[in-house]
Amino acid sequence: MTDFLIIGAGPTGCALGAYLRKGGARVTLVEAVEHPESVVGESMLPCSRVVFDELGLDTTGFLKKHGAVFCQGDDSVRFDFSEAEDPVYTHAWQVQREIFDIRWRDVAKAHGCEIVYAKVTDCNVSEGSLETTAGTLRGKRVIDAGGRSMWLSQRLGLRQGDLRLKNSAIGTRMTGVRQLGLDQPGDITICSIPGGWIWIIPFGEGVASVGVVMSPSCPLTGSPDQRYAGALALSADARSRLADAERIFPWRGLQDFTASSTTFHGPGFGLCGDAATFIDPVFSSGVLLGLCGARMMAPALLDGSDAALDAWQATYREGGGIFRKVIDHWYCGDFMTVALAPPRLQKPYFRRGIVSLLAGDVYNPARTSPRRMADRMGELAAHLRTMSSAPQPTPDLDEAK
Repeated sequence: MTDFLIIGAGPTGCALGAYLRKGGARVTLVEAVEHPESVVGESMLPCSRVVFDELGLDTTGFLKKHGAVFCQGDDSVRFDFSEAEDPVYTHAWQVQREIFDIRWRDVAKAHGCEIVYAKVTDCNVSEGSLETTAGTLRGKRVIDAGGRSMWLSQRLGLRQGDLRLKNSAIGTRMTGVRQLGLDQPGDITICSIPGGWIWIIPFGEGVASVGVVMSPSCPLTGSPDQRYAGALALSADARSRLADAERIFPWRGLQDFTASSTTFHGPGFGLCGDAATFIDPVFSSGVLLGLCGARMMAPALLDGSDAALDAWQATYREGGGIFRKVIDHWYCGDFMTVALAPPRLQKPYFRRGIVSLLAGDVYNPARTSPRRMADRMGELAAHLRTMSSAPQPTPDLDEAK
């Protein structure tokens, strides 16, 4: 018998287990895959570093990421994390997940978590039991941190798809990738195309994670190779960076991945990270939300009261909701309208708010610019679209709520 059975030994599960162990709880992680795969989710955000530092994650060898480049048509813009509102951390890392996830398991074990490599086949949360290929495991509470399959959420009938974001994606790893123009070493590049976008996440020495996300309005069809070729035809920026690139991993596909659970906890169970809620990855928010969710969930679980878990859930949802608002602004074009606004039309909060969002600073109530930018981005974009060539007053985020 253990205190907490955690499904999944990825970053979220391992961080949650480590925090619970620091609080004196007994923790068993149940992981189906002994050798982690090179899954998508390689681009970290600076605000996740608080968890890295508190739990002692080894980041040796990962390429530092100081900013992000966004491209659309003939225009591009770079945001440096140092431009965020009162930044504590000004860089993150681009990570190969097969290495990153192993290091998180090392963290969990160093804090005293037990890891059982087995596949979960059944569960009874009211009894605190998991049926696995290694036998029956028992604990006082079962937590699913096993990723976007949302296994426990689906089993309990809690998963709800997002009707506005029924997107699909293909991704791979390539060599021979170049960084050009505004790019600084380690920058992620996001290229907007009609109905979707292309990501390029460098690992160094010309190797990068490359993929395409497509909404239902995206015109790309056919095989993954055909969709990739079609995406390059729609983006000169991506073509320039990937002109000599060669695929070194098979294509991986994903669809209808944006979803959330009606509740993140209940009698005998909890959900954290992608297993609780997963949103479109355009702003690389997945790992950050999982790690911050784990950091906040651990004390609520140790408290054990519904009130503590309800408060955690409300805070956790709020942070993810900030990203969710901006994702809507991305797909309707508002984000790029604001991001690419001519310097003469921008006020300081334009960049400060956007960069703070890109850095993942959504859980510090003292940071007001990310929330205000998420709430007012549509208004700003509409104003910018209707402006004539002569400068006109731009709405201030501190004005009417």
